[in-house]
Amino acid sequence: MGHILPATALQSLARPRGPAPDQYLLFAASMLILFCRVLLSIAGLLIFFLFDQLSANEYLKLSVLLAAFLLGAGSVLHAWRCRAGAFTVLLRVVVPVFYLDAAVKGFLRGYFGMRPNPNAVLQAMFATDQAETGEFFLHNSVALAQAAAWFVLVTAVLLLADRRLQRWQAGRDSAAPGLLQKGFAVFMAAFLVSLHVNTTMRRENPALFWPLRYQQYSAQLEAMKSMQHALTAAMAAPRDWNVQYAGEDARTVILVIGESTNRASMSLYGYPRATTPQLDAMRSKLLVFNDVISPASSTVESMMTMLTPADIGNPDAWMAKPNLLMLAEAAGYKTFWVSNQTRNDGWIGLLAGEADESDFINYGTGRGENNFDGNLFQPFSHALADAAPKKLIVVHLLGAHPSYDMRYPSRFSHFDQAHDAVSAQMASQGRSSWIRNQRDEYDNAIRYGDYVLGTLIGMAEKAKSGRAASLLFVSDHGQEVGYSRNHAGHSASDKSGYEIPMLIWNNQQAPQSTAARAALESRPYQTDKLDATVLGLLKIETRYYAAHDDILSSAFQPVQRFMNGLQYQRGTPAAARGPGAS
Repeated sequence: MGHILPATALQSLARPRGPAPDQYLLFAASMLILFCRVLLSIAGLLIFFLFDQLSANEYLKLSVLLAAFLLGAGSVLHAWRCRAGAFTVLLRVVVPVFYLDAAVKGFLRGYFGMRPNPNAVLQAMFATDQAETGEFFLHNSVALAQAAAWFVLVTAVLLLADRRLQRWQAGRDSAAPGLLQKGFAVFMAAFLVSLHVNTTMRRENPALFWPLRYQQYSAQLEAMKSMQHALTAAMAAPRDWNVQYAGEDARTVILVIGESTNRASMSLYGYPRATTPQLDAMRSKLLVFNDVISPASSTVESMMTMLTPADIGNPDAWMAKPNLLMLAEAAGYKTFWVSNQTRNDGWIGLLAGEADESDFINYGTGRGENNFDGNLFQPFSHALADAAPKKLIVVHLLGAHPSYDMRYPSRFSHFDQAHDAVSAQMASQGRSSWIRNQRDEYDNAIRYGDYVLGTLIGMAEKAKSGRAASLLFVSDHGQEVGYSRNHAGHSASDKSGYEIPMLIWNNQQAPQSTAARAALESRPYQTDKLDATVLGLLKIETRYYAAHDDILSSAFQPVQRFMNGLQYQRGTPAAARGPGAS
């Protein structure tokens, strides 16, 4: 007798092999919704781009990475059905990371005028201390709140919209994954991996962007240390420097480096507010240069060219050639570094370590008396009193660095809530009340800086009057405080971030005609050539001295100047961004 098959077996034999057509449709619908969820996530990045939080280049790269990640990892989760809702969990973790990265980059772009790639931003981000970080967050609380609002708003909208798509997809996930689905998942996963083989794309991954930037900064710092040690070792036999001193038996040169000081807020340069009464009073004793710009809008990047043979065209020259302190010491000068900046392990700390004596009075305690530049008077007096016949004294101020209200004692609050021509002009230009308040505090800091610089000049004037002495004051860079737009802080995209004061006091200044003096003070200059002017004041002859770069020399030759990669023209609007910005 034949065997009777069970009913279940008969049903199994009768069932057609392979997925039913409706199962294909269900899978196709599910994949379509998956793609829609990915496109929705990319649309969130598009919002950041449309509101200038991301550059076009950043938007495209982040969009490709986000799509590849969601489709690669998401398709694997879908094809192998790790668990219900796994793709949703993935999306809710990954997408906010991308959006947070976009919001942070947008904030940094608005603050620095460039993306966080250049050395200037890396130094500002990583070469800092707890107190300065606290001041940064306090000063930029409004901009940070706006960036946070962008992040929260865009993320919330995305998650709410995706929730509806998730519900639609949930009812269409009954189809068992087949070879086609798994093949697609493997392809997208391989594509995601291949993207990270490309260095440029790998660096844009938000999970890798910031660690890689810190690694880049650390590598730069180690390279700086190695180069600095090599240069220091070369001091043992600097014969090829051809250094000769051609000055008086006793000479003092003082280089005062200001911080974040814009000449547009100095009455010495015609500003309506009386922000520099002491300098105004001694104007006849000063050479006040009125067309000077910095090489960069940040401290380290500027000073690396100001105090070394490096310049905008050859920014790495400091690695192979001696800096100002080395040349001064080779010429017989005793060198001093007196600073109200915090000591750090960055390039400035390395340079200060080259001085015979260095004194850092700022211990990073934030707001308070310790941070006022007037506390430099005592160590400066000590350096002036030193018996060395030839001295180079570098004074590094904290100046008008944000937060502005932390840079002066309360008695210098001259312009708080001022109702004057400046405030009226800013109001007519549409500057916000917060920016107008920032300008008031900034001008207070400038006025206190005038008191500090005037006192330093007075101390130099009284110290051993028979000794030849010169003092050069220049700021490392400028500051945008509502001059061009509603922004207060560093800026690589505004002229105010570069247009700085520079003046010279000399106790043996030769008489000049009014016309000759005016012509000298109007010379166009960029301070990446400052080392030549300082070497001239030091009266040092060396192969590294270029008379055509010395603003005081009769052989001086103006050159084309650059601001953020663009040719600088005084008095004409600057482009919003140049090659240095993305």
